[in-house]
Amino acid sequence: MSSDSKFPVSNIILFIAAIGVLVAAFLVSKSTAPMRLLPIYGPKDYNTTTKDTDYHKVLNFKLTSEMNHTITLDSFKHKIFVANFFYATCPGICKKMNAELERATKNFAGNPYIKFVSYTVDPMRDSVPVLANYAKLHDAVPYQWYFLTGDKAEIYNLARKSYFAAVDEGDGSNFVHTQNMALVDTAGYLRGFYSGTDSAEVNRMIIDINLLLKEERLTK
Repeated sequence: MSSDSKFPVSNIILFIAAIGVLVAAFLVSKSTAPMRLLPIYGPKDYNTTTKDTDYHKVLNFKLTSEMNHTITLDSFKHKIFVANFFYATCPGICKKMNAELERATKNFAGNPYIKFVSYTVDPMRDSVPVLANYAKLHDAVPYQWYFLTGDKAEIYNLARKSYFAAVDEGDGSNFVHTQNMALVDTAGYLRGFYSGTDSAEVNRMIIDINLLLKEERLTK
């Protein structure tokens, strides 16, 4: 038989290599663990639009930022954000919590999908200039880490009824003082709770934010 009728050796090698690639891809796909999804927290509420029950979503608000801008929940539309409650003259947990939060913000510096929102629970004293100075002390990047002030009753209602950061029910007169922080997804669902004074908890929050970025397909 002439050499022209023989199946070229190079074609055989390419065929075997292609089979090897397919087998390797199959093995990788079988061994790769599925992505961990964060749970949704909070009670289920009746949705008047869908006529069905749905998980709790954070409540809308209208407050003022350290840059004297009006901020509402729509300001974080299509964003993932972390919410916490503090006051500027707090000598205890707030210093530790916002130091940890400052560390967390640096992990997402420049990421347009991640925001941090700190609500003051002492709005009578924490005016816009006070919050602006506080933001500078923590190297807060404008439009990424917000410090909000406004109506005290509204802020306390957010702490208790929106983010479930405060455990006491209260009537608005009981002072809210909590280290709890909440992670909120782009749809307004609560996806994580963390102790802001615990470095290990904040590390867990950073991991969860990255997981949520992948889940929401917001990775760069």
